Amino acid sequence: MDPERQQKLNWLYEQLFLAADQVHGALGRNLPAETYHECFAHELELMGRKVQRDVAVPILYRDHKVDRGVVIPLIVDGLVAVSVWSIEKLTQFHDQNMQSILRVSGLPLGIVVNFSVPSVRGAMHRIMNPQPRV
Repeated sequence: MDPERQQKLNWLYEQLFLAADQVHGALGRNLPAETYHECFAHELELMGRKVQRDVAVPILYRDHKVDRGVVIPLIVDGLVAVSVWSIEKLTQFHDQNMQSILRVSGLPLGIVVNFSVPSVRGAMHRIMNPQPRV
């Protein structure tokens, strides 16, 4: 990946962290994931980011097209897939799910964030797509 693009993705990650921290600070923890999802998207929009919600990505299996093959909860600036959780602890399942989303969508970066923790620092997993198409 070229250094300019990597720098942009790093900057976007920092913006995502700031937005998540803002939402977490205002709402606290242990609310439904849907609440954090909506507030996080709104905070990103207030920061000037372009946010798409619940984006259906088709999958082609053999000769069959599955229109809603995977739904990406949030896409930020057309580059970052984001999944929002409100659970006790993120596991490998959540990271592997994001890896699948990145493989299907071709997006270069995925973020998995958990709001049911004392601090979002350390509760955001950054996952890079080794073969981005976007």
